[in-house]
Amino acid sequence: MEISSSQNERIKLVKRLYRRRCRDELGFYLAEGLRLVEDLSNTGRIRELFYTEKLTASERGRRLLHRLADDPNIRVYLCTERVFAEICDTDTEQGVLAVVAKPTPISDWKRQLKHGAVIVADRVQDPGNLGTIIRTALAAGVDGLWLIDGTVDPFNPKVVRASMGAVGRLAVSSMTAEECVELCEILGLRLVAAALGDAVPYYEHDFTQPCALIIGNEANGVQPYLLNKSWRRVYIPLANAVESLNAAAAAAVLIYEVARQKRLFQL
Repeated sequence: MEISSSQNERIKLVKRLYRRRCRDELGFYLAEGLRLVEDLSNTGRIRELFYTEKLTASERGRRLLHRLADDPNIRVYLCTERVFAEICDTDTEQGVLAVVAKPTPISDWKRQLKHGAVIVADRVQDPGNLGTIIRTALAAGVDGLWLIDGTVDPFNPKVVRASMGAVGRLAVSSMTAEECVELCEILGLRLVAAALGDAVPYYEHDFTQPCALIIGNEANGVQPYLLNKSWRRVYIPLANAVESLNAAAAAAVLIYEVARQKRLFQL
């Protein structure tokens, strides 16, 4: 039986999950689109699936639906096109949206820290930038990502889409700048800031040492407190009078230099 009313309680829940406060309170987030739901289908965290007949128009969509419908832990709801359009943040052509349980927060970073490589996002506010940083960090094999207060919610639907589900697979923690510094001291990580002043080219820095690499705010860079606590600052040389790279592009260059020097993967 189709959900045909926007007053349905499950539909109301989905709409609430577009607000950060509700995501924090309930411990769920939204994932929209066929590929994204496919990527998350192996995590065991999908709790509800909402779809329209459009999903069953392709063999790929039918396979996904059958697999998730067979899972006793997932509730599956068929929706009318009109109701589904009310709960989607983008276009509804793929006809699938999932309610996903947030991963358990990391409580013991000593056990999580295998390579001595953490990325710190300091007040990164653009959802596309943060999502790309999360996906890059997962692809490069670093230990995890620390989000300094003022950073966009990693479970914002736009961040989730930009990360292509990586936010549910990478170890992520939120903290204050002071807690970041304290945790680095406990774990023996050296803070390295991406900044211009008093900095060395990124490829001259020894990233084989345990480190926490800071990517700063799009407009203002790394905050003064973290700059002052950093062991070193690194920059990316630019040609042709280009003033700067955006946060996600700069993060990708630096993260893969960390991965290269630490040999986090073998080609």
